[in-house]
Amino acid sequence: MNLGERIISLRKERSISQTELARRLNVSRQAVSKWEQGISSPDTAKLIQLAEILETEVEYLATGIRPEPKSVVLNVVETVEKEKVVVREVIRHVKRRPVKKNPIDYWLVGGLGFVLGLLIGLIF
Repeated sequence: MNLGERIISLRKERSISQTELARRLNVSRQAVSKWEQGISSPDTAKLIQLAEILETEVEYLATGIRPEPKSVVLNVVETVEKEKVVVREVIRHVKRRPVKKNPIDYWLVGGLGFVLGLLIGLIF
């Protein structure tokens, strides 16, 4: 079954005429007729709108394969679990370790600041 046959089948199941479908998609009736005959194909935006109007998936319109809801849900759950593990690993590596602060560092930075202050004061 090609795209045109799928459009015809879904359109007739929902009792929608070519004219009504064309009006909802904001195209001419001839455009819908050409899609159904296989002369032309709808662009991506129209294919998405067509799927919404015909209450189906874009994948089914484009390929003729209906995704199975159970496998999709299971894949999402597996993906979510895998992402959680990955996120935990990333957080584990990103956590900062406590840095032991050496008091000598503070004295050095303070001393440098003091010396720079004196030099700037002497220049201006």
